[in-house]
Amino acid sequence: MNWKRIALGILILSLAAGVWGFLMLLNNGQQMLGLGSFVVWGLWMALYVFFASTAAGMFFIASLDLLFKVKTFAGTGKIFMLASLASLGAGLIHILINEGRPERVMNVFLHPNFDSVLAWSVWIYTLIALATAAILLVLFIPQKRLPFRKEPVIKWLMILGFPVAVIASGAVGFTLSTQSSHSFWSVGLFPVLFPIFGMSAGFALSRIIVALYGDKTSPGYPRLAKTMAISTIALLLSITYIIGSVLFVGIYDATPPTIEAANYIMFGQYWYGFWIVQIGLGIVVALGALIKVLSKPGLSKKPAWGLTIGVLVLLGAAVARLNFIIPAQIVAGADFLSSPIIDSRYIDSYIPTLPEWALSAGITAAVILAFYIIAKMMKLIPVRIGNEETGDE
Repeated sequence: MNWKRIALGILILSLAAGVWGFLMLLNNGQQMLGLGSFVVWGLWMALYVFFASTAAGMFFIASLDLLFKVKTFAGTGKIFMLASLASLGAGLIHILINEGRPERVMNVFLHPNFDSVLAWSVWIYTLIALATAAILLVLFIPQKRLPFRKEPVIKWLMILGFPVAVIASGAVGFTLSTQSSHSFWSVGLFPVLFPIFGMSAGFALSRIIVALYGDKTSPGYPRLAKTMAISTIALLLSITYIIGSVLFVGIYDATPPTIEAANYIMFGQYWYGFWIVQIGLGIVVALGALIKVLSKPGLSKKPAWGLTIGVLVLLGAAVARLNFIIPAQIVAGADFLSSPIIDSRYIDSYIPTLPEWALSAGITAAVILAFYIIAKMMKLIPVRIGNEETGDE
């Protein structure tokens, strides 16, 4: 079976679907979205959070090579940093099309209100995008064309960018935690949960890249695969504990909105998204596969295992964003509809429309294709594990 042709076919179909979704958006505007009276943050907002936090996670993992010089990750810094920028690009595209009038985002730069957490988020993500782009620019320019040594510049850019990435990884968690109108979000664990989700998604994406493009003959490959597997296991166990804590606090809090939101996540309209996809596939099955790979190291050299594990963890992380963002809004809407104000025009449910899914698939496919083309052009594929990034080549 030719996996490359299958992957290319999926990308082409996704791009075609994306073009159709984009044309639908141009013709019908936000009327084509499944958003209602109370759910104003839907699929695209959830995917923005997913891609942005994954980008922060990839930045952290790239820093293990480029900044901290961890030998296990030597040779991975460039392609992981490129993946970070690609993921952030996918997230920013989703949030821009979600806004309806994306050009108005310039007002956050021209007339910022720094009392707003959302304004801080925009500035933080802009800074991390600029830092990542600057690091890649210096990495990709040959040393002979620069009037300075690359390594010290890369080091200082990484030192400046690292704390920004830390803040960016939890920016959405802080934003949600400050929304007092949605009590389910107003818990201190949210700013902690999102960085861990980002790290797990980052390790999952890096595992996919190494499984598909890593040089299996490199002496450092087995150690890198083992380190990634152990790190992912630790992060998934941490996520399981924190998710349980968030839901327990929501129920034990005994206030109707938090109880209803927790119950909606576990037993509501999309219960299968939580139990089957997020918990079942994204955690239980992924943990089983990771333990299997650790017990039989030879499996780590088979791309199918790394690809499967990575996709499962990423899928669980993406669905988790939907589970944490949408139910709190639906519950708030239901609470409003229980008031004396009743109108049939109020819509308190949310189902993503086909154009929403299509445009998201197209954006994701376009970013993957751009990442692959640039990685091939810059000779980052295959990934030679163990070759330290000196920056002097």
